[in-house]
Amino acid sequence: MTVYADIPRWPRHGMLWGHLISDASLGELHETAARAGLPPRSFDLDHYDWPEPARADLEAVGVRVVDAGELTRILIRSGLRIRLRDRPAARARRSAEHAAQLGLAPVPRDLIWGTTGHVDPLPSSREAGPGAFRMTRDDPTAPPRVEAHDASGHRAAAALLEELDELSRRTSGRAFTGQVLVDRG
Repeated sequence: MTVYADIPRWPRHGMLWGHLISDASLGELHETAARAGLPPRSFDLDHYDWPEPARADLEAVGVRVVDAGELTRILIRSGLRIRLRDRPAARARRSAEHAAQLGLAPVPRDLIWGTTGHVDPLPSSREAGPGAFRMTRDDPTAPPRVEAHDASGHRAAAALLEELDELSRRTSGRAFTGQVLVDRG
């Protein structure tokens, strides 16, 4: 079992990003990412996104750096790959599972209960519609980070957080940690 990374070449947030994958298991991938200091939030269904400055840390824990084509071939052979066209359905299944665990209905467009993984970005105001928001809380004692295009999105996020906190406390004994995207478009 080996964990692989490609050479960062995707710009975002003012730096270049690459992908980190396992040839055998998501457990191995999560363990290696944690040892290299990658935040659990950078997991995206079948890979981690990693910033170029993390390369030395990845190599120090035994990650092999390969070109993007080789990385894709390894991920396909592993059986862990989620194809681009299948990603919306995979996110919907994950959201439904997490909502069911919490007892939340209706199911938001994208939901993660916990700190591993991230939801889709908030669409533009034209695509998302009024009241849309993206909310993240990684520490149950801290206020959430809310992205919204309007005041109704901030109000909707506050209302949903109240419900999520209550459901999470019933289920786990502590306030909600996770991410949610509610898209009203």
